[in-house]
Amino acid sequence: MNCWKSINVKKEYNTFRLLLLSILSMILSFIFSYLIFSLSHPGIVFAEIGMANTILFFLLLFPLHLVLDTIPLWLAGVRMKLRRHQPNKSKILVVTMESKKPIGRNMYMLAVLFPTFFVGILSVWGALLFPSYAHLFIVLFSFNMGLSVYDFVYVKPLFSAPKHSYIEQKQNGLDILLKQPM
Repeated sequence: MNCWKSINVKKEYNTFRLLLLSILSMILSFIFSYLIFSLSHPGIVFAEIGMANTILFFLLLFPLHLVLDTIPLWLAGVRMKLRRHQPNKSKILVVTMESKKPIGRNMYMLAVLFPTFFVGILSVWGALLFPSYAHLFIVLFSFNMGLSVYDFVYVKPLFSAPKHSYIEQKQNGLDILLKQPM
């Protein structure tokens, strides 16, 4: 296979810039979704589940998001391996997905965007079904949108890639591969 384009996400997007975009998308999605919900459901009395339960619930969202990234690939028969490592001997653990072979462009895009749509639809459905807990579902939706900024960064260059290309994920970014002509 030939490399059509190599994308280094860390070089193109600064880590601080991605964090800032993520926080901004969290805040804006919370403001707009809470405004829409409060205008469509006036007079709702919100229930509380406690601060410790809320923090635990949102700490579990990141591993859930990571597992939801791999589910479409596992269902398609792609063997995935989750690896944790500590970059530059820091205390932060980074979990990355690795596959043994390149993944088709459309399948990769579906896998990367699956958590965004799954958690988004689930949180909107939960807010409509349980309006007294809607504020928690709206915060879940907003937090998921903030995590999805990183997914959108990976998907953005794939729209201009050829339809029958393959994606190989590296530690710093992506390689878009094409089959060699015979």
